[in-house]
Amino acid sequence: MHPRERRTTRRHFLFGSAGAVAALSGAETLLQAADALAGRLGGPIGPGGIPLARRGFPVTLPLYSDNDPVDSGRTTENGPLNVFNWSDYVNPAVVKKFEKAYNTKVKITTFENEEEALAKLTSGSTSFDVWFATVEYLSRTVAGKLIQPLNHSYLPNLKNVWPQLQSPFYDVHSRYSVPYTVYTTGIAWRKDKVKTPPTAFKNGFDAFWHAQKFAGKVALLDDQREAIGMALQHRGVHNVNTENAKLVQAAANDLKQLTKTVNVKTNTTQYTDVPTGATWLGQAWSGDMAGATYYMPKNVPVSVIGYWRPEKSAVVGSDMVTILRTAKNPVLAHHFLNFLLDNAHGLENFSWLGYMPPLKTINPNKVIAQGYIPKNLGSTIVRESDFENAVSLLPLTTQGQATWQNAWSAFKAG
Repeated sequence: MHPRERRTTRRHFLFGSAGAVAALSGAETLLQAADALAGRLGGPIGPGGIPLARRGFPVTLPLYSDNDPVDSGRTTENGPLNVFNWSDYVNPAVVKKFEKAYNTKVKITTFENEEEALAKLTSGSTSFDVWFATVEYLSRTVAGKLIQPLNHSYLPNLKNVWPQLQSPFYDVHSRYSVPYTVYTTGIAWRKDKVKTPPTAFKNGFDAFWHAQKFAGKVALLDDQREAIGMALQHRGVHNVNTENAKLVQAAANDLKQLTKTVNVKTNTTQYTDVPTGATWLGQAWSGDMAGATYYMPKNVPVSVIGYWRPEKSAVVGSDMVTILRTAKNPVLAHHFLNFLLDNAHGLENFSWLGYMPPLKTINPNKVIAQGYIPKNLGSTIVRESDFENAVSLLPLTTQGQATWQNAWSAFKAG
C-alpha cells in the first residue's frame, strides 16, 4: 500500500457552527480577548479567535500561563509514543528506526479528516502525544489549548529546514509546530490521451474548460478550497483566500459549467486514476503524482504521466507536526519530531511518501538523478523558491467559511 491509499482527502474539512468553534477554543472569554487583540493588530479574526496569518501579516501564536512547554533536561520517557496521523503518512521503516534508537514502541492511530481528528482530541476519551496537523487548524487548536508550546532545546534538527519554515508566517518562531511536508496543487494528465495539455495554454487551468473531447475523464479534487481556488486562478484571481462572495460564487459557477460540458468528477484518487487511465486530466497534489510509478498498469510506462503547476502563484501547502497538551511522553515526542527532521530520515521518508520534506539538503536535481522521482515528474518537486513565490490556502473568517461552503454546496448539488 502506498501513502495515498485512503478514502478521503487529508485536507478535507467541514466548517462547524459558531458554538462548536467556541467550544474548541476553550471559553467565550478567551475568544473575546483574542478578538480585542486582533482588532488592535488590524488583522481579520479566525474561528479560534486569533488573527489570521497571511504572508504579509505573520502571526506569533500566543502563549498561555496554564500551557507551558516541557522543561529542558528532562529524562526521556519509556513510551509507548502515541501518534495521531493521517493514514500512511509516515514511512514505517523510519518509525522502526526511531523505535530502535529510543528503545520504545510507536503506536499510530489514524484519522480520515480533521473534523474527525478534532472531535477525538476534544472528547477527552483518547490520549495522544503527537498530532500531524495543517495550517487551517493550527491557530484554533492553539486557542483551544489542545497542543503545547515546543521546547526548541530538544529540536536541534530544526536548523535543517528551509529558513523561511524555521519561523513560518503562520507560526512565527515555530512556537507550536515543526514543518513536515510541502506540496503543490496542479494538474496531472495522460500524455498519450490528452493532445492539448495544460502546458499549451497561457493559463494552464484553462485546460479544464477545453476538455469536451474526453468528457467523463476529467476530475477535480473533492476539496472546496482546492477546487474553487483553482477556478479563481482560472479567472486570474490569485487571492485564493478571498472572502468576496461575488468572486467565490463566480468561480463556483465556472465549476458548474464543467459539470455540464465535461461531466467533471470530484475525488481524491488521481494518484491511481491518472496512471490507470480512469482520469485523463485531473487536479492533483504533487506528492500524489510523485508516486505514480506504483500505480502504472503493466506495460504502460510512467513517462505517459505529466504534472503541471504554475511557475508563479502556484498553490503551495505545508503540513506540520505538533505535540498535544495532554501528552504523556512529551520529551519522547520532541525526539520524534526531531528524528523526522534529520536529513537522512527525511530523505528516506520522502522516498516512500512522495510528499517532500522542506530540508535544505534535498537537491532537486539529485533527487531525479538518483531515481527518487521520475524525470518526467520532476515538476512535482517543491523548491524553496516555489514556496517564496507561492500562494497558500489559509484559514478564513467564520463569514468567509460560510461563503465558500455555500458556493461549494451549490456546485455539488449540480
